[in-house]
Amino acid sequence: MSLFELESAFYKTLHIFPDLKHSQSEERYIAFGITNEGRHIFVAFTLRKVGKKTYIRPISSRYMHQKEVDYYEEITRIKNG
Repeated sequence: MSLFELESAFYKTLHIFPDLKHSQSEERYIAFGITNEGRHIFVAFTLRKVGKKTYIRPISSRYMHQKEVDYYEEITRIKNG
């Protein structure tokens, strides 16, 4: 997946959760979302501060497995009523 495709998911409906299992030395997050191309992706990331700005630093990203897509769709249905 390209960096452009990864970034596009952050401009759409993205479900973000703390990644408590991997947050020993820094706060990490996991997210489920859809890219501009319509692909479902899973992203692990952290936030980095540089001066007064905060940046998203991806740690890992991949396309979702079908079970994860189903979970994403269910969360989206619940949140949208």
